[in-house]
Amino acid sequence: MKATAARRPRVTSLRARLLVSTAIVLLAFVGLGGLALEKAFESALLQAQQDKLEGLIYALLGAASTTPDGELTISLDAVPDRRLREPLSGLQAALFNELGIMVWSSNQSLDMPPPPQLAVGQWNFQRLDKPDAFRLSFGLRWIDSDRNTPRLYTVSVIDDTSAFDRQLGIFRRTLWTWLGGTVVALVVILLLILRWSLAPLKRLGRELHMIESGLQGEIEGSYPDELKQLTRDLNAMIVSERNQQTRYRNALGDLAHTLKTPLAVLRGISSEPDIPGAQQRQLDEQVGRMQHIVDHQLRRAAAAGSRTLTEPVALKPLVDKLMSALSKVYASRNITFENELDPILRLRADQGDLYEMLGNLIENAAKYGNQRVRVAAQVDHNICRLDFDDDGPGFPSEAPEKLLERGARADTRLPGQGIGLAAVNEIVQAYGGRLLLERSMFGGGRVSVLVPIR
Repeated sequence: MKATAARRPRVTSLRARLLVSTAIVLLAFVGLGGLALEKAFESALLQAQQDKLEGLIYALLGAASTTPDGELTISLDAVPDRRLREPLSGLQAALFNELGIMVWSSNQSLDMPPPPQLAVGQWNFQRLDKPDAFRLSFGLRWIDSDRNTPRLYTVSVIDDTSAFDRQLGIFRRTLWTWLGGTVVALVVILLLILRWSLAPLKRLGRELHMIESGLQGEIEGSYPDELKQLTRDLNAMIVSERNQQTRYRNALGDLAHTLKTPLAVLRGISSEPDIPGAQQRQLDEQVGRMQHIVDHQLRRAAAAGSRTLTEPVALKPLVDKLMSALSKVYASRNITFENELDPILRLRADQGDLYEMLGNLIENAAKYGNQRVRVAAQVDHNICRLDFDDDGPGFPSEAPEKLLERGARADTRLPGQGIGLAAVNEIVQAYGGRLLLERSMFGGGRVSVLVPIR
């Protein structure tokens, strides 16, 4: 049996699919919503920071005055924000002339890079890397009333980002904590909703299992409107199939009863003394052949095939019964029958089909083998492989699949009609499987049955 290529695992549970897909959508929605809220809060904080620095610049301009040489200066005592008078407060201000030279600062040791050249009335708000601070600059023109000489200046205020970062960090932690708790609560609620919503499907599955086990005749529970049509159709299908099987078997029984009389008459005619011996033997042979074919076709037509809602059948007890019966039939040959099937191995098939399939294959192995017959099985990727081995001459090396054709035989020395393997092949194909003819581990023939486990 060829190894099946590794496949990507699939989510087969309906509940898991709904839960995973909804959780992904929920996480994406909450994540995008959280990012949007975080960006909105950060923008609001930046705007508040800019407004605060803008108000401080207006306060500085309100405290501005002219020095005796005509330069603009600012009196810190007139500025209401006392942090400008504290060297380590993180808030500082500076005044630059049109050449970019600092002509005044709130701190004598202030080392502030000159701001970009601004037009009169233009604002510039930016975040500096070194130092890590916000800077707001404003371009203005100052006219000395004594000299009536206009001069261009740029006033800049910088404030460190510690308060801003602290507020943003607190908001982020609070936001994502609440959003994370909300996601967990929603997933739990969603799981409970899915469990409640899918409970009718689980109950329906239990009823179908009871029908398969023969403990219940039909679906009896009350189900939601979306499942009522399905349950009605399933019940109708079950009743229809059972009625059809009953009519089919009754018709076959009537046919078998009807054919018995003509065959008996033919057999009686063949025993008439007036018929020559050669013709009598030929007639007996053909009547026997007809009887065998009719019996086989009736058994095969009565086989259930792959029916709906059939109970799984354990294989090991069936094989034990068949081997016990065949060991008596072939007692003179001392054949060793080996049943290596797992007791828990079951196939969902009609018991009559299994009896015919297993009986034909085990009997063929005993008929054409020498002293050993072995039945083993292995399951791989929901495919059950049954191996029937013997130590006989085996199958021909060229085109062994021709033996699956009706009437074909590998050994004409033993009596038979050559329809055993063909009948087994038809039963296996009815269950969606296939038959392989190979060399056994004992050097004889191996018939392998591959059928899906449903």
